[in-house]
Amino acid sequence: MSGFKLDTNQLRPEFYQVVITLSGGTGTYPTADGTNNGAVYPQDHSLFATKPSTYVIGKRVARGHQRFLAIVENLSKYADAQIQDLQFASAGVTVADNQPTSVTFTVRYDRAAAAGSSTSEGVLGSVRSEIGSPFQFTPTTGGAVTVDSTAKALRYLIGQAIARTNYTKRMRVWDGGNTFEIDEVLTVTAPDSIGDIYDDVAVTLVDAAETIDS
Repeated sequence: MSGFKLDTNQLRPEFYQVVITLSGGTGTYPTADGTNNGAVYPQDHSLFATKPSTYVIGKRVARGHQRFLAIVENLSKYADAQIQDLQFASAGVTVADNQPTSVTFTVRYDRAAAAGSSTSEGVLGSVRSEIGSPFQFTPTTGGAVTVDSTAKALRYLIGQAIARTNYTKRMRVWDGGNTFEIDEVLTVTAPDSIGDIYDDVAVTLVDAAETIDS
């Protein structure tokens, strides 16, 4: 053995594949006007070829993007996260009126420090501290999940982000009726129960760099 020990400041990239099911899963993601609509939009109105057709739909797009920003915020809370390979599906991805039916992306951590279920460092240890003993969250189906891997910790963080209630943020909203952009403080609430949302979030470790210590 070389005697070198991996610590939280050494580079050891880990990649996690995230799939958020927003149609046909357990949860319901409203499209009707309200603070619970919008599901998750990984981009704002400016990146769509066809912008929101009405002010109401413009707010829906902005709320969905607000939830995506909450996801990024949660994933970056305990380590520097890089969001890669971001994609989404809908009835037509160039048209903002079409609410996403799924969102997929890869999360890269260079210093995740996910050494094991008992660690007090990095993403895993921090999430376990946040949840507290017995370090579990409960989806609607399948029973309680013990957070003993970074993938499960990320599933928890993403579910919590989507389920934020009374979360306010200044967002850009496209008013399709008047064809101009508005700066507006929006409030989002949970689109469904937290258990249903957990059901619709899947996270898988897809790659981790090998550490050579001998």
